[in-house]
Amino acid sequence: MADMNCVEADALDTPVFTRLKNKRIVLASGSPRRVELLASVGLRPEVVPSRFEEDLPKSEFAGEGVHEYPVQTASHKAMEVYERLVREQPDTPPDLVIAADTIVVYGEEIMEKPSNKIDNLRMLADLSGHSCTAMTGVAIVHPILQSPGFKVRTLVEQTRLYFSDIPASVLQAYVDSEEGLDRAGGFAIQGKGALLVRGVEGDYSNVVGFPVFSFFALLHELVENGELDLEGTD
Repeated sequence: MADMNCVEADALDTPVFTRLKNKRIVLASGSPRRVELLASVGLRPEVVPSRFEEDLPKSEFAGEGVHEYPVQTASHKAMEVYERLVREQPDTPPDLVIAADTIVVYGEEIMEKPSNKIDNLRMLADLSGHSCTAMTGVAIVHPILQSPGFKVRTLVEQTRLYFSDIPASVLQAYVDSEEGLDRAGGFAIQGKGALLVRGVEGDYSNVVGFPVFSFFALLHELVENGELDLEGTD
């Protein structure tokens, strides 16, 4: 198990970071981008990747309910890790488990990671000259004294992206770089994918993979309202 204090020494002196000090904070993701985004503001959680298959049927989240897809996936990921750690490490259960899932929505299609380079090329050709929405669902799980002993809280952040009319040669070169193969929508805006996107409306970090502002705003609200006491976890 990693060091229990996941709060960096230079983190801002705020009620949220004070509450998180010396607690077991777990990130249910192996994404280096999410680790880096959280570290950039002073939080370095223990990394325990979720084993959830991420196989929810997309047909059940069509239309206006599409935002529930990443929220539900994040919730399943967080609960899988929380329940596993409570079961396997009952003497040191997690105080807070964080999970996230990012998708790109274009028209009626939920774009996750491309299955291969051909799929990646198809995705980017569809996005060329158009706009899409990056959505990240975040779920946190923490223990409470009341039954069932834990609480799940969620949020979703949406960012609008505007793609340029991308020349075929640039599309092919980007796909050949393989940078987008493990990214929702098939592109990495923080990397070479920046050459494809001409505009961003909303939270940039959300597109990278984790909505830092919205996440800490939620934690701040919960702490201020006395809803994130992490009771009985000292």
